[in-house]
Amino acid sequence: MVKMFIFLASALMLASACSDDEQGSSERKLSGDHVWKEQTETIDKAKEVEGLLQDVAEKQRQAIEAQAQ
Repeated sequence: MVKMFIFLASALMLASACSDDEQGSSERKLSGDHVWKEQTETIDKAKEVEGLLQDVAEKQRQAIEAQAQ
């Protein structure tokens, strides 16, 4: 009897915890927030910097080639 009560109480707590998390995750999806938001923003910024560096490197190569001719 006690084991059954403990099992039911645990199951109810687990079910309520899951339903609260689902509501929170749907709110986060609507607002665009997620666990790795800061990391993904950092990666996006790094990709932008990488593109800029590639552009500068290409212009530098072209300038060197133009001087060599």
